[in-house]
Amino acid sequence: MKLLSYRNLFFIILAFYCLILSQFGLENWDTGYIPSFSWRIINGQDVYQDFIYKGPPVTLYFHAFFMKILPQEGQFFFIRIISYSLFSLQVYFTISGFDAIYNLKKIGLDKWALIIICFIVSIHNFGPFPWPTTDGLLFASIAFWLMSKNTGNINIRLFFIALFSLLSALTKQSFYLVPILFTVWVFINYNLKKAALFTFILALFFAAFIYWITSITTINNFLEQITNQTKFSDLIKTGFIYYIKCFRNKWILLAVFLFPLLNNFTVTRKLQLLKISYYLKWLTFSFFIASLLFHFFDDQRYASVIFFNCCIVALFFHYFDKKETLVFFAPIIVSLVIAWSTSISLGYHFTILFSTGMIMSFVVLYYKDLRTILNSKYYFLLIAISVCLVSFTSNKKPYRDSSISELTYRLDSISPKLKYIKTDKDTYEQNLELKQLIQKYGSNFIVAPNTPMAHYIFNTQSKLPADWIISTEVLNKEDAFIKLASDKKNYIFVERAYIDGENLMGEVFTYSKVTLFIVNNFNRIDQTKHFVIYNSLKNK
Repeated sequence: MKLLSYRNLFFIILAFYCLILSQFGLENWDTGYIPSFSWRIINGQDVYQDFIYKGPPVTLYFHAFFMKILPQEGQFFFIRIISYSLFSLQVYFTISGFDAIYNLKKIGLDKWALIIICFIVSIHNFGPFPWPTTDGLLFASIAFWLMSKNTGNINIRLFFIALFSLLSALTKQSFYLVPILFTVWVFINYNLKKAALFTFILALFFAAFIYWITSITTINNFLEQITNQTKFSDLIKTGFIYYIKCFRNKWILLAVFLFPLLNNFTVTRKLQLLKISYYLKWLTFSFFIASLLFHFFDDQRYASVIFFNCCIVALFFHYFDKKETLVFFAPIIVSLVIAWSTSISLGYHFTILFSTGMIMSFVVLYYKDLRTILNSKYYFLLIAISVCLVSFTSNKKPYRDSSISELTYRLDSISPKLKYIKTDKDTYEQNLELKQLIQKYGSNFIVAPNTPMAHYIFNTQSKLPADWIISTEVLNKEDAFIKLASDKKNYIFVERAYIDGENLMGEVFTYSKVTLFIVNNFNRIDQTKHFVIYNSLKNK
């Protein structure tokens, strides 16, 4: 047995992410988004009824469980370890599923080597915090793995496939397709009778979910919150238009499509119509090279979208060239649709978080052809190592944070929950000021518009039905928020960065109408370096 097998190397890499990288960074936006809701849940609040949430609820309760059982001291560090570990499970289940279906050894690839590549590339420098997309991918990957198995009682497996595919759908709206995908896959792999049974099991689980929802709120309230934010035009924009705009230059896109013609002319010295299989073979290679160039020299997130396009072309090439059956293509189509669903987001419209599904689809569809084109397996190895190095080194600047060399300020003096976490000077000072303001003004505070994790950090409860007071989170209920905030018992700590127009995801007016109203109409009573303090309406 090798002293350092790929399997052992993977666990060493995972330990590095969990124990070392988990320490760094604490940006004030996405990091605290889901924890703020989970904190409300473990303090007895019900989603949709006691607070506003614009998505399906599974992620909130899933991570409330971990928050409930983890110790207070160093809790957020342990949450990050769990986040990295759960992400690694998504990679493991997906690749294990592909291995069970396509037998990776026959292709000449090591399963654990692929797990290393896919983990490093997929996670890139994304933050290790609870997030609906990563949870949806985890549950979908478990369903995928179960679907790949050919042992045991098929009806029991269908039961759990239905459960996990529905759990995936109940993390985020863009994963609503997941149960439908698995229903079609069951039909393709088995028969109509099994697909009907699977649909019946799904219906039972969904009925149980609706029963639970109606026990805590009304259906109308539930539907209003989960359908209020996005429009059909957003789907068109993120699900289709971005797949063209990802090149960000029409000449690059044109060059990608013309490359097969140029390659043929170089070989034959003739301008001629190409066979469709030949054109698709070299178009796949062209997209592959484009994705590599973007990964190395531009933005690995955009590279992932280009690589998705590459996989779609490879799928058509394999269909026209190899004439495989639908049973062969079904797992690949499921994986690619899940990757596409991952990108349906106004905030993070990329496929990179499910690079595993794309890489494995590409390997099955095109690896042998790529080996032939490159004429050596060592070129493939060099590409894999280079791609991993770029993704790994991107962690020197954690997600939406300062460079890792600047993250030297320990946060255990701010809150026991933040023990082992390090941040930059500015964020440390901001959190220290926040702690001092709470000591001065009491626990009836509101932080606006960002820092949604404030009440979780300081073991307090918000007086508003949301902790991230931006326009996309209050769901057109600005008047209700302003009315609650205007109570004289409440003190509003407005971030000066907002007042100064810094670090916003949009214009001051549209970013947080509630905060803008507070700044213009509430009494200004105090200020620090990072906050301006307001209390009640003027002349109230």
